[in-house]
Amino acid sequence: MAKNLGAKELLQGLFSVPKEERQRASLLFGWLFLFITTYYVLRPVRRGIVLDGLGNDNMCFVYMGTALVTGLTVYIYSRFAHLPRRVLIGTIYSVFFLNLLGFYFALPGGGSLMAGVFWVWLDVFSIMGVTLFWMYANDVYDSATARTLFGIISAGGGLGAVTGSSITVSLVKALGTYNMLLVAAALVLSALALFLTLEKTSRATHMRRPTMEVKRADLSRWDEVFKAILASRFLLFLSLLVCFERITPDFIQYLYNDVLHNMASGVDAITQLDAGLERTRGVVEFVVELCFVSLILKKAGTRFCLSSSAATILSAVVLFALVGNPLFIVCAFHLDEGMRHAWFKSAKELTYTVTSRDVLYNIKPVIEMFFYRFARGFAGLAIYFTQVLHLGVKGVMALTALSSFVWLFAAFGLTREFERLEKEKATDLVSESSKKAAQDEKKATVETVV
Repeated sequence: MAKNLGAKELLQGLFSVPKEERQRASLLFGWLFLFITTYYVLRPVRRGIVLDGLGNDNMCFVYMGTALVTGLTVYIYSRFAHLPRRVLIGTIYSVFFLNLLGFYFALPGGGSLMAGVFWVWLDVFSIMGVTLFWMYANDVYDSATARTLFGIISAGGGLGAVTGSSITVSLVKALGTYNMLLVAAALVLSALALFLTLEKTSRATHMRRPTMEVKRADLSRWDEVFKAILASRFLLFLSLLVCFERITPDFIQYLYNDVLHNMASGVDAITQLDAGLERTRGVVEFVVELCFVSLILKKAGTRFCLSSSAATILSAVVLFALVGNPLFIVCAFHLDEGMRHAWFKSAKELTYTVTSRDVLYNIKPVIEMFFYRFARGFAGLAIYFTQVLHLGVKGVMALTALSSFVWLFAAFGLTREFERLEKEKATDLVSESSKKAAQDEKKATVETVV
């Protein structure tokens, strides 16, 4: 049971960044802020374009297309994963900028097909950009420092959600939906500049733990990556968690899109309504991330952080089945988004701190990008079959409840494995310290005799 959080503990959590880490933590905060701002500028734009031009009934095909495109993207990424992180990440962000300029010219008059392509692209953009960010953060912090800083750093995402949705709400009527793409392109360039500045200050920093080593040769092919995952209970539970933390929200999002489409009509109206809801949630999300996530990680623990969103969705679906009020779907969607972006994300990234650098740069992208979006394709296929079988909303609700149970199972299993690896790490550190002390004592004795 989590203890009550007092004002003193809150202030300690908020201002506990060590002096030597403040510059790097601030730059990481800024990088995440700019990227999530970009995403939340584009997210309502995408929903408006797609719902107005493609329709919610075709979203299942978009989800399946996302899985295929992400698989291809991860394959291409794996060919270049060996590059220095400055080149790797810098090049990918440059490609993002050029893509946005291309969409600016292609989307107006591009029809429903181009709208679907843009939805798929933004999915790849969001998961790859966030994965690269946390991959970098995992590379420069150990688990002890991560518990203190990841919640504060992740608040940059909450602030970005507020800022991005506010920008869209404020400017979409004056500039129009498509011109928001140019705003997003400028933000991507700013994020790239901040990353390059950060890399200058952290170029030689790699904080890797020897707890869970995987030989580099084992990861040269995808089949070997899958073998490495299957050989590790930790990676299996992590993969399962990542899949179902995508499948379950996609079911809720399908229901949410239907509710939203009935609340507004026209691309600009849907964009503005969705951006307003995103902004409201983002304000709460930012406050929680900045002030409470680090404390929740320490007090409530990893298990609570990884499972609370699944439990909330399950509860909302049951209430919707009993009462039939669509407000439960709206609340479930935004509560899930808020919790996943706040303590769930921080807790999941915390688990990676017990892995090796090879796992971080070779296996993590497969789990976080390919598995994550493949799960979205699975969700799209499942929704398609509910339509074919004429199961309607009740069918999607049943799928949501089932996937929530699997998410909870994965969360509990991953927590057990993470705690086991942390204990092994602590034992290894004590053993290494004892050996070093014994060697120092022996050396001192020899020097005394001499």
